[in-house]
Amino acid sequence: MEAKKALEFLKNHADDMVHDVAELVAIDSGSYCKEGIDRIGDMVAEKLSGLGFSVETVVQERFGNHRIARREGTVPLSVLLIGHLDTVFPAGSAASIPFTVDGDRATGAGVLDMKSCLVATIYALKAIDVLHQGAIPKITVLLIGDEEIGSETARDLIIREGKEADYALVIEGARANGAVVVERKGTGFLDLMAKGRAAHAGNEPEVGRSAVDEIAAKILKLRQLQDLETGTTVTAGQMGGGTARNVVAEEAWAKIDLRFRTMEAQKQLFESIETILAKSDVEGVQLEYNLIFNRPPLNRVSGSERLEQLTEEVMTELGIPYRTAVAGGASDGNFTAAAGTPTLDGLGPVGGMMCSPEEYLDIHSLPERAAVQALLITRLAENDNR
Repeated sequence: MEAKKALEFLKNHADDMVHDVAELVAIDSGSYCKEGIDRIGDMVAEKLSGLGFSVETVVQERFGNHRIARREGTVPLSVLLIGHLDTVFPAGSAASIPFTVDGDRATGAGVLDMKSCLVATIYALKAIDVLHQGAIPKITVLLIGDEEIGSETARDLIIREGKEADYALVIEGARANGAVVVERKGTGFLDLMAKGRAAHAGNEPEVGRSAVDEIAAKILKLRQLQDLETGTTVTAGQMGGGTARNVVAEEAWAKIDLRFRTMEAQKQLFESIETILAKSDVEGVQLEYNLIFNRPPLNRVSGSERLEQLTEEVMTELGIPYRTAVAGGASDGNFTAAAGTPTLDGLGPVGGMMCSPEEYLDIHSLPERAAVQALLITRLAENDNR
């Protein structure tokens, strides 16, 4: 496939792509909006079916259904495209943060993460069908229904599909400067729950045992484990407790985010956390915790260098600057990389302020990033020298 023809074809469909993005943004599909997630899944499945894919629905009771679309290729090479159907935005966001276009920028709930990404991939596959006469790999499109809250129901599915693929391309949005993502941090969760003894803060505070004090003491100690130089972070994102200003708090809690760049760092971090939590700081307060390993880091593996090289060649042909980034946020590509599959992330459209009301999409990047995906998929098949 010629880069110039691919880009021209997709630019001719730019208005259609924007229209399709607007349709998706108009649907509430936060992680707990199962009905909306499944509507979007149905819409995407219909388009993929029209491109010759067989689509399987993996039904979920509480969260959005997962979708697996498969199409055989002409060569024995398998490429996995990974995305998700949910967003971080709660019900009502489609109305309160509607799709809006201002010049070359579009805003709206989930416009970049990742409704425009879904559209770009669909049109990339269309471009392959219309323009490419050469080798085509087997293509699997895996779309997850609960990615934004950890992909808890899909982990085994992602790992399975990752192991069966020769390459994994994650269609998450590119960084604001257009960079693709070559590495991501791993993630973990820590939930703290403390139970003490309530007492009147004025009359007999000495009788009380403050759960708030216990949680506060633990957070201060846990923060000492943070090492920005090595990429390990410990962030207390939520906390609460107590019943009134003048009552020693009987109960308190905190939710803490954990990030790390290597599995060695993960092991060290979790061991240090368990040491800190082994003993209460406030006498008489009981502490319980739930320490969860969520995602391994996305690191380079054998084959990653070749994948990145081909991506650079494709982007150069398209006149798009090739930049790379190491991201702190995680994606489902973390699982495929950990399974040993060369994985490249951030291949979707360009934008910024993801997961905030100011989230935006650079509209001009829609056809460009679709062209990158289309050419990369075909070049992987043409340059298969495994």
